[in-house]
Amino acid sequence: MNKARIAMVILVLILFARLNWWVLPDLAIVHFAKENAPLQESGYLLAHHEHFKLKGITVIDFLERGWSGVFAAWPYVMIGILLGCVSGFFAGDQARRILAIAVASKKALKDAAKLATEAERRDDQAQRKLAEAAKMRQDSISRMEYLEKIAYAQQKERSELEKMKAGLEEKARRAESTETELKKARNKIRRLEVKIGRMENDPIDDF
Repeated sequence: MNKARIAMVILVLILFARLNWWVLPDLAIVHFAKENAPLQESGYLLAHHEHFKLKGITVIDFLERGWSGVFAAWPYVMIGILLGCVSGFFAGDQARRILAIAVASKKALKDAAKLATEAERRDDQAQRKLAEAAKMRQDSISRMEYLEKIAYAQQKERSELEKMKAGLEEKARRAESTETELKKARNKIRRLEVKIGRMENDPIDDF
C-alpha cells in the first residue's frame, strides 16, 4: 500500500512537471473581440492570409498563456465540469446499478450456497432419520415375528395342557366311579357276611 502511494505521488509530480514546462508554454487561451470591433492602439490581431494575400483581420480581446491561460479558461472548465457531472451522474448511476447487481448477485450466490449447504445438511439428516426409521421398522417386524412365535408356542402349549387337563379329569371321573362301585361291592359283601352269620347262628328246625 505505501509503495502504491509513493508511486502515485511520483506520477503526479511527473505529470505536473510535464504540464508546467512542456505543455502549457505552447498553449494559450484567446478571446476574440466582437465583430467589426475597432482596432486598438495596442493589442493582438489574428490575421488570415491565403497565398501570401491578407484575407481578414480579427481583433483579439485578450490572450493568456501558461497558467494564466488555464485560469482564463474557466468557462470551458465549467462546461467540462457540467459535462463531466452529467456523464458522471449517468455513469455513476449505471455503475451503482451494476455494482448493486453485482453485490446482489454475490449475495444471492452466497445465500444460494448457504441454502444448498443447509439443504444438504437437512437431506443428510432426513436420510439418517429414514435409515433409523427403516431400522426401527425392521426391528419392530422382527419383534412382532418373535412375539407371534412365542404366542403360537404358548397357544400350542395351552392346547396341550387343556388336553392333558381333560384327560386327567376323565381319569379322575373314572377313578371316582370305580371307587364308588368298589364301596358298593364292599358294603354288599359286608351285608352278605352278616346275613351268613345270622344264618349260621339260627337253629335248624327238625321236621
